[in-house]
This record gives sequence, C-alpha cells and structure tokens, in this order.
Amino acid sequence: MFGMNPQDQQNNGYVSSSQESLPDPRSFKGGYPLYEPTMSAQPHSYASEGSHHEQERHAEAATKYKIDHVDDDEFDADLQIDDIIRNAPTSLQNKKTLKSQYSKKPPKQLSYYKAFKYSAGIKWSQFKFQVHDLSLQFEVWRSSLKVVEGKFGTAVVSYFIFLKWLLFLNIYITVLVLGLMVVPQIILGPKYIPNTGTEVCEKGYDDTVNRVCLGEKGATCIVDFLEGSGWMEQTVLFVGYYSPYYVTDKATYDGTEVDNKYDIPLAYLLTTAGIFILSFLMMSNYTSKALQDNLASSEDSYYKYCSKVFCGWDYLLTDSNSASFKKRGIHYELTSDLAEESRALERANRTIWQKLKLYTIRIILNLIVLAILGGAFWVIFYVTDFSIENSNRDDIIPFLGLVISFLPSVVITILNGIIPVIFNIMVRLEDYSPQFEIFVTLGRTVFLRLASLVILFFSLYRQITCDEEEYNECRYCNDSGVQCWETAIGQEFYKLALTDFAAVLVVVFIVEFPRNLMCRLGAKYLKIGIAQSLGEMEFEIPKNVLAIVYSQALCWMGLFFCPFLPLMTAAKLFIIFYLKKLSLLSNMMPSQKPFRASRSGIFFMVILIITFLMCILPVGFFIINIEPSAGCSPFRLQDNGTIWTELSETLEEWDSFMAEVFQFLGSAAFYIPLIIFLLLLLYYYTAVGSAQLGMIGLLKEQLVMEGRDKHFLLTRIDELIQADLGGKQQKSFFRQR
Repeated sequence: MFGMNPQDQQNNGYVSSSQESLPDPRSFKGGYPLYEPTMSAQPHSYASEGSHHEQERHAEAATKYKIDHVDDDEFDADLQIDDIIRNAPTSLQNKKTLKSQYSKKPPKQLSYYKAFKYSAGIKWSQFKFQVHDLSLQFEVWRSSLKVVEGKFGTAVVSYFIFLKWLLFLNIYITVLVLGLMVVPQIILGPKYIPNTGTEVCEKGYDDTVNRVCLGEKGATCIVDFLEGSGWMEQTVLFVGYYSPYYVTDKATYDGTEVDNKYDIPLAYLLTTAGIFILSFLMMSNYTSKALQDNLASSEDSYYKYCSKVFCGWDYLLTDSNSASFKKRGIHYELTSDLAEESRALERANRTIWQKLKLYTIRIILNLIVLAILGGAFWVIFYVTDFSIENSNRDDIIPFLGLVISFLPSVVITILNGIIPVIFNIMVRLEDYSPQFEIFVTLGRTVFLRLASLVILFFSLYRQITCDEEEYNECRYCNDSGVQCWETAIGQEFYKLALTDFAAVLVVVFIVEFPRNLMCRLGAKYLKIGIAQSLGEMEFEIPKNVLAIVYSQALCWMGLFFCPFLPLMTAAKLFIIFYLKKLSLLSNMMPSQKPFRASRSGIFFMVILIITFLMCILPVGFFIINIEPSAGCSPFRLQDNGTIWTELSETLEEWDSFMAEVFQFLGSAAFYIPLIIFLLLLLYYYTAVGSAQLGMIGLLKEQLVMEGRDKHFLLTRIDELIQADLGGKQQKSFFRQR
C-alpha cells in the first residue's frame, strides 16, 4: 500500500510505491500546507482500460486503508466511515460495495408507525412535486418567457418578468378599487340627495357638463371619450362623480347630512392609502428576493465558470426546444461574464491621461444633460399653461379644442420619446460598462419623466389656486373657471395614459416593423448593405423598462383622481407584453453588449421604488393642502378644510379612547421615539451585517484553501498512480528480457 508522510509533503517530492504506512489525514489538525502541485512530466494515459482499472484499484485501496484506521470504539465511527466512503474518488457502484462491506450499523427493523410515517412522508413529497409541476403548467406566460430567454438571454427576459410583476400589481390594485370604491358608488350612488349647503354649487357644475351624446353629436361623443370630458365626467371614471353620502329614504330626508352605513369618502381615502401601502410592501418583498438571488449568484465568484458549465444544466429537460433554449441561456451567461471581465481589465489598464480625458468628457456631457432637462421642463410648463387657458374657449372648432386639450400629453410623450434617444447617444461617449450604462440612462430618463409629471402638477396647481378674494362661494378661482379641480387632474392623467399607449402602438407598428421590412427588402433585392445595417435593431432594455415604469407612475399619481387608471394600466401592460414579444421575435437581434440580469432586476425595482416615492409626494400634497371643490367629489362637504380633514373628523366621531390613540399616533410624541428606535435598530442590524460579512469572507478563504488542498492531494495521488504504473511496466520489461 502507498502513502505519504508530512515530511514528503513539505518537500513537495515524489513518494515511492514501496512505502507501506500512512498516518490518518485527520491527524493533521492545521490542514495540509498550501503548495501549488507539481504535475507529472509524463503524459497521462487515462484512455487505456488498464490505467482506469489501476486507478480504481488504488482509490479503493486508499479508501479501505482509511476505513481500517477508524477506531470502532468511537461514538461517531459510523459517521466517519460514511464520510470516507462518500468522499472516495471512485465510482458509485464501488461506494455501494464499500458501504455494504464496512458499514458498522446493523440493519434496523422499523416499527409499523415509523414505517407508515416514512411512507406517508415519501408520498406527501411526491404529491407536492406533482402539484408544483401542475402549477407550472398554468403559470402565466411561462412558455413565452422561455422562448425569449433562449433567444435573447436572461437580461431581456428580466424586462418581461418585470412587466408581468407590474401586471399582477395592477390587478391587485384594481380589485381593491372596484371592491371598495367603484362598486359601492354604483350601488349607493343613486341614493344621494344634494345637501342644502352644496346644492347650488353642484347644480352650477352640472350645468357646465355637456351630456348630449345622440344623433348628430356622435363626433362630440368621440371627442368627449378621448378627453374624458362631457358625458365621461358624470361616470365612475373620475372622482368628481362620487357621492359624499347616501340616504336610505329620500322621502324623509330633510336636506342635512345623515349617518352613513358605508362612508364613501372615508373608504375612498383609506383605499388609496391601502393601495400605496400594498404597492410598497410588494416592491419591498420583490427587492429582498432579488437581493438574495443576487447575493447567491455573487457567491460563485471563485468558481462561476465551473458552476455554469458543470452545474448549470437542467437534466429534467425532455423537450429539444427547451434544451436548446437552456443551452443558449448558459452560452449567453458565459459571454456576459467574459465580457465583464474584459471590460474590468481594460479599465484597470487606463493611463492617467486617458482617465483625465474621459472625466472631462463626462463632465461636459452631464452639463449638456442638465441643459436639455431644463429646456424640456420649461416647454412642458409653457404648453400646460397655454392648454388650460385656451382649451375651454367657445370661438374655436371642436377638433382644434381637442388638439389644444391634448397638447400637454402629446408634448410630454414626444419629449419622453426623443430626449432618451439623445441620452442613449451621449452615454455611449462616456464609455461606461453596459450594466452601468443602463443605470445612468435609466436614472436620467426617470428624472425626466417624473419631473415632467411634477411640472404638470405644478402648472395645474397654479390654475386651481388663487388668492382668497378671487375665490367664489363654490371654492374655485374665477379666472381659471375650473369648477372641479379633482376631475380636471383626473382628465389630464387619463389623456396621458391614452397618449402613452398610442405612442407604444406607433413605435411598434409604424417604426419597428416598417424598419425591419425595409431592411429585409433592401438586403434581398437591392443588395444595399447600409439598408441592412440601419434596419438591424437591438432590444433597448432601458427605454422599454422606463416605458412601463412611466405607465405605472401615471397609475399611482392619477388613481386618486381617476379610479379606473389601474384597470387601464393592467389592460395596457397585458397588450404591451404581446406587442413587445412579437416585435422582439420578429424585428430584433440579440444585443452585442451582454450584461448580467440579476443586477438589472434589482435596479429596475429600485427605479420603481424611487418613482413610487416621487409619485406619492404630489398626491399627498394635494390631499393635505388644497381645499376640495364644493360642486363635486365625495369630499365636497369639507367647508374650510382639506380632503385629509375627512379622516380627522371621522376619528373625532369615534370613541374618545380610540380618537386619543389615533391622535397620539399622529403626533410628534409618537414619531420622534419611533424614528430614534428605528435608527438604533438600523445601526444594530448594520453592525450585525458587517460582522457577518467578515465571517463570510473568512469562510470563503477557508473554502478556497480546502479546494487547493483537495487539488494538491488529488495531484499527488495521480503522481503515485503514474509512478506505480511506471514501476510495473519496468518490471514487466525486465521479465521479458
């Protein structure tokens, strides 16, 4: 039997096959020294059958030697033997033979209860796997996502997964809106009788609404549908239609407010708050899972290529198409990793002059970006003022009035389409990595789109607010003539949602498909190379992600004023999925700049969270600071108050103890200790996280050392096998002589 001792290992020398004793490797408490193995100079001959059998025989002999040196009196002798057999460098069949030959455990006869429990556990596990496999058959867009992933990689499919998540988010929001706001209004709305204090204002507002939609007024009906005006204003589409209360018996109603069994204003306010809370919780959950996946994927930094090559394949695949898609996906991930390492090496080799030149270019381009953003905001502000001042004029034709009313939405959509293209061209000159290039482009475009909506809010705010002496008895400004500012804001977001969806249709059917068709015709019949180069399109992830984030921003900002926006957004996302998939498979080519999908998914959600926080700020400002209209909305009874006053007045009507509790929760005496506690908790978890990261670093180093030890030992075993085979061949040669 062969072996090695510590002295031979320290000298990094060869060990002869005549040595018969080998100490137990577990006796080396500090582990094996870390030496780079010296490979044998002789070529390996693993292909020969004799060499393979000799290797198996030596491995089995080494395993038996280790097992024989296990003390049978130790309490964990069975565990030691199992561990030795498990780690033996031999085939599974030989491991089974060694297990049956050396196992110290006598076979145990299970009791009836344990046997039944074990059998039931096996069947329950099989049942869960079957249910899981069955649920995968009903997973929405599973096959479509596999097709996209196989042809364009995981980064592109992350966009469609993100779109799918947003679709279900809007479905959940729609269920809340329909169940708690729309359906109660449809059922209880006819039982509303105007209050004596608001009856005049309500009648004045109703007189300004043109409900005629018959006969020759067909064109007017279409215009009203597109603008959300006229007969559309008196539907559940806008908040101005919702009632502040309802009465059970109209005959006995004396014109004063009654106690509601279902408080529509309070339900409207709390449902909106619940939607924002639900959205934030779902985004936080998605982000935490994405971070866990990203951390898990980053753990293979030492052996990422081995993990992808040897552990990346799914051996349960039985379909040839699925196998082809999986193979393409692994190829794309390997390409992404190699490209990322190449870019890191290129950045590390930059000279000081190259860095100075690059930073100068980036500073100049960022100044140009700020100038472009400032010009875009001024255009939006000017166009919004012009539209509000001229859309209600009586001396213009209906079509021109339609164009003027849609002017802010069209201008915002055009700017959101043109300026990101300019940003894409500029960011290429800044020489970022493809991953960071996406982050920069997304950040700039998000700021453009959200700031444009904030500018729109600010323009509307200037039109619906004025000095105290300019207000009339119905609480609206005489100069602007906007009698129901809640519905006016809802109409703007309704038009923005329609314009945004129209822009998607235009891009897909008027830009992408004709461009691809001209490319094919030019390359096939005219033999023009430039036509093919101009027609080739890559799927731009930042632009498409920002499009659906912008749609969600419109939903969050406008759902309080237009409750049907979540339903419209869900329908729009459903259609966009199939349009983008069709355009992707028909017109696009895989990106020449691969990048990792895990980081993109996290950044998509971070952008969405930032968008969410920026959306709730203007909505909260309008709810807390602006007095509601007296002629519309469920908050019309709040005289000399705001929409938020509805909640405070409701709390005052509750039991005194509950009212005091909620007042305490809304006071500084509660928030200041809460903030201090959260800061301390954040510091504690930060400290714990830092300590855990340090421990993770140590464990990683130990894993690397263990891998080197195994590599060293396997190399030495291989050298011993080669030396043993060489000695036998030499003896055979002398015998023949």
